[in-house]
Amino acid sequence: MRDTIEWDAWTLTPACATSTSTSSAPTGRRRPGPRRHGLGRTQQRRRGPAGLGATYALTDDLLLVGGVHRGFVNPSPGSDADEELSWNYEAGLRFDRGAGSLEAVAFLVDYENLVGTCTNSTGGDCNIGDQYDGGAARVHGLEFMASYDAAAALDAGFALPLSATYTWTQGEFESSFDSDFDEWGDVEAGDELPYVPEHQLTLNAGIEAARWRAYVAMNYVAETRSVAGYGPIPDTQRIDSRTLFDLRGELDLGDRASLFASVQNLTGEEYNVAFRPAGARPGAPRTILAGVKLEF
Repeated sequence: MRDTIEWDAWTLTPACATSTSTSSAPTGRRRPGPRRHGLGRTQQRRRGPAGLGATYALTDDLLLVGGVHRGFVNPSPGSDADEELSWNYEAGLRFDRGAGSLEAVAFLVDYENLVGTCTNSTGGDCNIGDQYDGGAARVHGLEFMASYDAAAALDAGFALPLSATYTWTQGEFESSFDSDFDEWGDVEAGDELPYVPEHQLTLNAGIEAARWRAYVAMNYVAETRSVAGYGPIPDTQRIDSRTLFDLRGELDLGDRASLFASVQNLTGEEYNVAFRPAGARPGAPRTILAGVKLEF
C-alpha cells in the first residue's frame, strides 16, 4: 500500500507491505527405488516492511528531500541464512530551475544482517545458491548530481546537455566472524566491504539537433578490494581504478526509423573487475555496435 499526501509545502509518501513465505528443504532419497523426498526443515517467515519519503518546498525551486525505509530480503528456500534486514536513510537538497538542476544527498544503509550468496560469478569453495550471514554492516556516503543545457541561453536550434554525478561511499562490517564465503573470509569489525569503491564519477556531454544526437561519457571508478579487509590492498585482491570513455550517436531516417552506433571503452583501457571465479577477470575491451532501430 502506498499513498501520496500533499499538505502545504510538504509532500509525504508513506508505504507499507506484508509478505508471508514458507519454504521446505528436501532431505534427499529415503529408500531404494523411486526417488522420494522428505520435507526436511520447514521455515515460515512473515514480514511487514514499511517506509516514508518526504519533501519540503523551501522555495519554488528548492526542495528538502528525505526518507526512511525498511529493507528486507528473504533467504532462498532451504538456506540456513537469516533474512537480510536493514534500515535505509537518505536526506538532502534538490534544486531545479530552467535548464539546470542540482542535487546533494547523504545516505546510510544500516544492516542488521547482511547476506552473501554464492553465484557462478563469485565462484569459490561453495555450491551455487549457498548463502552466508554477514551480521551487522553499514554503508554510508554522499552523492552529488548536476545537469545543465549549455545552449539554453543561446536560443539555438539545438541542445548541449551536460551532467555530472559523483558518489563517495564507505562500507564496513560492524562485527567479527569467520566465514566460508570467500569474499568475506575472516572478518574483523571495521573491515571494509569488498567491491565497494570509495569514489565514482560520471561526466556526460552531448549535442541534440532535430534529426540527430551525439554523446560522450566518462566514467571513473576508484580502486577497491575483492576480499573484506583493512589497510593497503594486496595485489592479488586489488581491483584497479579505471577511467573509461564511451561514445554514441543516433540519426533519424524518418518518423519511425533511425541509425545508431556506439563505441564502449573508446580508448581500449585494460583493467580488471574481479578475481573470481577463476583468477583476474578483465573488463570489456573496446566494443563497437551499430544498427537500425524501427518503431511500429
